[in-house]
Amino acid sequence: MLLRTQMWLPASPGGLLSSLVTLHVLRLGSADFSVVGPDRPLQVTVGQDVVLPCHLSPSVEARSLDIRWIRPRFSKTVHHYRNGEDLSGEQMVEYVGRTELVRDGLSRGHLDLRISALRPSDDGQYVCTVRNGASYGEATVDVEVAATGSGPQLSLEAYEDGGIRVVCRSAGWYPLPEVLWKAPDGQHLPSVSQKHSSDESGLFDVKHAIVVTSGNRRGNWSCVVRNSRLNQEQETSLHIAAPFFHNARPWMVGVAVLLVLSVVLLGLGAYLWRRKLLQSRELEKRDAALAWRKFLLPHGPDVVTLDPNSAHPELVLSADGRSVRRGRAWQDLPDTPERFDSYCCVLGQEGFREGRHCWEVEVKGELGGDAWWAVGVARDSVDRKGYFYLSPYRGIWGVGQCEGQFQSLTFKRTSLGRVPRRFWVCLDCTQGLVTFIDAESGVEIFTFPPASFKGEIIRPWFWVDTWNIELCLRDSTS
Repeated sequence: MLLRTQMWLPASPGGLLSSLVTLHVLRLGSADFSVVGPDRPLQVTVGQDVVLPCHLSPSVEARSLDIRWIRPRFSKTVHHYRNGEDLSGEQMVEYVGRTELVRDGLSRGHLDLRISALRPSDDGQYVCTVRNGASYGEATVDVEVAATGSGPQLSLEAYEDGGIRVVCRSAGWYPLPEVLWKAPDGQHLPSVSQKHSSDESGLFDVKHAIVVTSGNRRGNWSCVVRNSRLNQEQETSLHIAAPFFHNARPWMVGVAVLLVLSVVLLGLGAYLWRRKLLQSRELEKRDAALAWRKFLLPHGPDVVTLDPNSAHPELVLSADGRSVRRGRAWQDLPDTPERFDSYCCVLGQEGFREGRHCWEVEVKGELGGDAWWAVGVARDSVDRKGYFYLSPYRGIWGVGQCEGQFQSLTFKRTSLGRVPRRFWVCLDCTQGLVTFIDAESGVEIFTFPPASFKGEIIRPWFWVDTWNIELCLRDSTS
């Protein structure tokens, strides 16, 4: 035995030590290991960074291993690391430049992945996989992304079913929040209508409504929007004054009178009743429109003028800065950072940071299918150079005529029907609301979901892309 042992032992002590180290490494590389992840989901707020924990058991050197983080829902790679290098060839486009393997822990068997600026689309399951030759292991990490949106905005929309329709709007939630109405006595009530949509980033906007009748109007009505994932909620209350209910059913007296007349002259009575009913409905619509207009419009309109330093070189501004049209020649104007160079846009001189503001715009010219124009508001920091998609995502809230339709400049365009000649642009900086009202009828045209202006300056915005249209600022509410 002693002779046979001497046949494979190294001739020197240094060689023996080297052989023992090699044998230990081979055993370590071929040994089975397990991959361990967290035992509960990670809750992260939209916009924050997150580190997905994952480690080897036992804790062994991992710098030479093949480590891959994947999304099983899409069967695609989030991050791939092998032998000290990050491999980007198979990485999902959504994660390019946003992921990093935390290398400080690799020597201790930690395989943590950092993801920056969490998005709603990052919500879901991730799998950490490790391969070392024939050995393989994996662990699952659940990520719950969440966002608490804006405080609910309550508004009186119209008379309906003998009461007043109250609408609750809120934006910027993830996942889709729960909306509750609370009556003055604290009782929870269901919504009579529910709508929701998502913006470009995947955050949800909600719009719920109830009908409040005169019999249960005493006290404050509250809308509560709740994120159950974060156990957070936003609440706003509204007190509806008694005068709003006076016209809720103006046709009831007419109905009673007509029923008496119908006993004498059934035919004539039915005709008069129907006529009275139609007229009273028109009155309801008019009263609701006036209430809505009074609710939105401030006591006095703002005087808005156009900023020539921001105007595209093809735009022609009037001498008083109150109207704009597109010319047929490019003017020799300095190409400053403030000037639009692609879209034929111009901003207002005035900027608003807080409070409520309104101004009236009149559209002159041919409103045919070839007309391209829009008005609204824009962030003072809006891009002035190059082309981009006109929407709140790029800092513009507007309505106008595009592609032959009168529509909102939302990410998913919304057709608004008839093109008005005169309308109000209403801005509420504090509540983050932008609303457009038909100046002739007082009816709401469109209201954007609440936005967060964060104290930034908001300016009037105008776009004229055809020669047969002129946008004019009016001086009064008449």
